[in-house]
Amino acid sequence: MTLLRAAALVALVLVAAWPAGAREPQGDRAAHFVAPDEIDLVRLLPPPPAAGSAEAAVDLDTVLALQRGRTPESIERARKDRKQTIFRFADLLGPSFAGKNLPATKALFDKLAEDEEAILATVKDIWRRPRPFRISAEVETCVKRPDSGSYPSSHAALGELYGLVLADMLPEKREAIMARAALYAQSRALCGVHFPSDIEAGRQAGRAIAAVLRTKPAFIDAFTRARVETRRALVDSD
Repeated sequence: MTLLRAAALVALVLVAAWPAGAREPQGDRAAHFVAPDEIDLVRLLPPPPAAGSAEAAVDLDTVLALQRGRTPESIERARKDRKQTIFRFADLLGPSFAGKNLPATKALFDKLAEDEEAILATVKDIWRRPRPFRISAEVETCVKRPDSGSYPSSHAALGELYGLVLADMLPEKREAIMARAALYAQSRALCGVHFPSDIEAGRQAGRAIAAVLRTKPAFIDAFTRARVETRRALVDSD
């Protein structure tokens, strides 16, 4: 079974699971490729660990362990990774992977970021999980403290989505790209603004969005143009 066919089957399951009378997308901005009412993250994702549970305690302990293991280099990278742009992957792909060189690629990933943000916004207020720094005074953050709910991590969802789409463009670099996407997501736990379970749920959400995207003709068209542009730029820079 091809990757595209497998993704299509997953997408059909996700869309079919959406309940009747589902919430309409928030705001009046039309989705670029995937609308919030096409993916039911409430059904797809498990709930976050209950407050006071053993799982919640492990989550917090992991955040504190990451905090103790920080280095100046990991903090600097995490702070840079706070920026939501596909071009954070330039540290892997090289300086030619830049927005000024890749207008079609930039446009594609900017649209993906807007769709992802709208989809994740539909569930943040459902769980309303407090951030780690609100649970424990021991948590010392190294990036700006967000006001929104902690679960799931929108940042992790976006990093996973970025990685999956970029890896489809550059399959020969898939393993390295997905490792970089995981690091991008992990930076949020490292800096004390997300729990590991938030990160994992966000990555699951990113995979769900990618599965639906791969069934959309508008996305496939934009992706094809961006892939040609990106591959040409990277080959020419070698």
